[in-house]
Amino acid sequence: MSFNDLSDRKAVLKAISEYDSMGREAFLGHYGFGKARMFFLVYQGKSYDSKAIVGAAYGHQFGEPLTPTDFSGGQATVVPKLADLGFTVTAQELNERSSALPEEVPEATWEGARRSVTVNSFERSPAARAACIEEHGSHCSICGFDFAAEFGPEFEGYIHVHHLVPIANVRQRYKVDPKNDLLPVCPNCHAALHYGGKDRTPDEVRKLRKIARGK
Repeated sequence: MSFNDLSDRKAVLKAISEYDSMGREAFLGHYGFGKARMFFLVYQGKSYDSKAIVGAAYGHQFGEPLTPTDFSGGQATVVPKLADLGFTVTAQELNERSSALPEEVPEATWEGARRSVTVNSFERSPAARAACIEEHGSHCSICGFDFAAEFGPEFEGYIHVHHLVPIANVRQRYKVDPKNDLLPVCPNCHAALHYGGKDRTPDEVRKLRKIARGK
């Protein structure tokens, strides 16, 4: 019995469905897993304990689930296995607490700003953040910066999320589309998008980077 034998994406989806149906506590208790301390599978705007999902999915594929002592969960095991099956993994559970992180530099640093630039509720929404990362990945869409590549596995999946349509331009409530309305960007590029109280487009910031580098 080896987690490496898991090859059926549908088995993982069955485990996710079971998790949703039973609830986190019951699911983990049923399979004997503790709560994940790092690495969460992200699917359709939700976070799931990645090791427990793999253990349960193995059971759905082969008839007998893996126990916590059958394999280790981490950067070298569960993360690449889930990635091979087409799933996104982050090193932090995407919930209300983790999404309530500072996303912009303080108002006092915006030179010439006529209004306060704040992150809207869509950008702080765990579901919207998760769906954006699942759709676009966790590297910066402007400069390509990847937190995990630069600082290590505990930063896997960390990135700021930028709303492409300024909230000031939205005159009525609407349902956010994580694929078309949100974009993952690093803190530097996020600051450049809004610097000076402006709402620059990602392409404008890309052009600024090219000009600054003489390209």
